[in-house]
Amino acid sequence: MFYGEIESITNFEIPSEWTYRGEGNSNVVLSLPKLRKILRIRKIDKPKSLIGWLIVWINDFLYWYCGKGIKEELRDLKFYSAIMRPLLGIRYTSEAHQVILTRRQIKVLEKELQKCRPDFRKTKILQYGRAALFDDFAFLYEDDYEYLPFKLEDDTFAVEIKPKQGWKPLSERQFPKCLYCMNQHLKMEKGQINEFSKYCPEDLFSGSAMRMRSAIKSLIQCPQNNFRVFKNGILCYGEKANANFNKIISELFESQFEESDNLEEEFCVLIQHCLMTNLINFSPMETCEEKLFCEWNKIIQESNCDSILPKGCVLEKILSVQMLDTEGSNYYNKLLGKQNLKDWNYIDMLLHKVNNANVCLKCTIMMLNNSNKGEDGADLVFAPYMISAIAKDCSLMITLKRIKENLSYEWMEREQIIEPLFHWRMLNVVRH
Repeated sequence: MFYGEIESITNFEIPSEWTYRGEGNSNVVLSLPKLRKILRIRKIDKPKSLIGWLIVWINDFLYWYCGKGIKEELRDLKFYSAIMRPLLGIRYTSEAHQVILTRRQIKVLEKELQKCRPDFRKTKILQYGRAALFDDFAFLYEDDYEYLPFKLEDDTFAVEIKPKQGWKPLSERQFPKCLYCMNQHLKMEKGQINEFSKYCPEDLFSGSAMRMRSAIKSLIQCPQNNFRVFKNGILCYGEKANANFNKIISELFESQFEESDNLEEEFCVLIQHCLMTNLINFSPMETCEEKLFCEWNKIIQESNCDSILPKGCVLEKILSVQMLDTEGSNYYNKLLGKQNLKDWNYIDMLLHKVNNANVCLKCTIMMLNNSNKGEDGADLVFAPYMISAIAKDCSLMITLKRIKENLSYEWMEREQIIEPLFHWRMLNVVRH
């Protein structure tokens, strides 16, 4: 749901019970467990001088008086709704609801967050007027299972993976390793990590069962910020939670006496199966009459992988969006040296193009690389790269509940139901 008129957006009162879920370069994310929602708040650079703070204060006033921040957030949510959700799959993404936090709420929240935020993230502060609510995929919603004729356990487990970039454009294939693996060396040199991760995104996106399970094991052994496990919305395993992973999967499978190596192997099989399951069953790209870039994208994907990812699975959807970047980051960095992006005007132009296109969304985006070279449309050349960059840094969640009873054959055939060695489970794969 999106609010077309600014007047219809009301202030949002943050519940007293909230937890810090994490943050990236642009947003802070809070979990609101009673609402089962995620609150995303935009960040800006922290001022370094008195004049800088004065500018922030003036901007806050303008955001309030002119509604500038609200309009910018609405623009970004329209981009998310019209571009990112269709590309990644509506089934894998959440609706977004724009909300307003008062300036006082922002200041109180900023103070309370001081003890939660990593030091290297404190160079930015929360921005007034820029907030949105999303579903919290660490939970399964009653709408997802209330129609089922069998009972589920109370506990919900959710596995969060940040898969990163799963392929190399042609211009980057001369590099000895993938971007993530090379960045590991850079992070170690800068003292940002204490140990190398053996995880390689290209293994996870390979479609090969053996390589995928190896990648999942590497994430377990060294999670960094790429792997977390939640129980009932609370972080129980990850870089910031020094828990015993064997104990967690024993709870997940409710098997206290099984060998830990067997449980870990079964966990990797379970996650791999979830990542390879098609929960969409239909793709809008199939209706494209032109089949220009969407068909080319499919051919490139098939030639890139040792094994092909099943069409419609969450990894295939993410990879297909990553592949919108056909030139590589070096090409776009050179292009940026010749011209500057005019703020975020390209988003409005892109939305206009999409609304008036007669081909599929993916073809429309890719055709921007070969048109709009004039001054007014020059920024649109960067659109495929910008969209691809979002998919290269997204996270996905696999949310699981155990089914208490034996199932009939009819239910065993459902995509959302998976049978590990230890008990039946319900499957829900989402991306956020």
